[in-house]
Amino acid sequence: MQDKMNRNKDQRTLTKAEMEIMNILWDGSQKEMAVRDIQERYTNPKPAYTTIATFMKILTQKEFVSARKHDGGGKMLFFRPLISREVYRRRVMQEGKNSFFGGSLKSLVSYFVKEEKLSEKEIDELMEMMKQEL
Repeated sequence: MQDKMNRNKDQRTLTKAEMEIMNILWDGSQKEMAVRDIQERYTNPKPAYTTIATFMKILTQKEFVSARKHDGGGKMLFFRPLISREVYRRRVMQEGKNSFFGGSLKSLVSYFVKEEKLSEKEIDELMEMMKQEL
């Protein structure tokens, strides 16, 4: 049972390398990208084509991206995100808030105020933002 729970949790989160690929897909001007398109958007040193292809297979299995062949046939797959950056960010932040701060937004904000050593100006800006949201 625990193994299944860990596997499900792993499917909801991205590794650092997977996140790099998702950022490329989210930032891309194309709706769909082939592995070569993704590889071209990396800065040097670029990962190997096969490395990116492996990650695309994993991201497809984890249901973060879909893969399809273009209508003309051929073997080349084109990938597109199935989840937006905003939806993923919300999910990760919610999980972090629940896991590390007992679901308390106040505790989460307090942590970042202390850890980030915010300036008085930054605190004032945050207070103004919160007032505008109310």
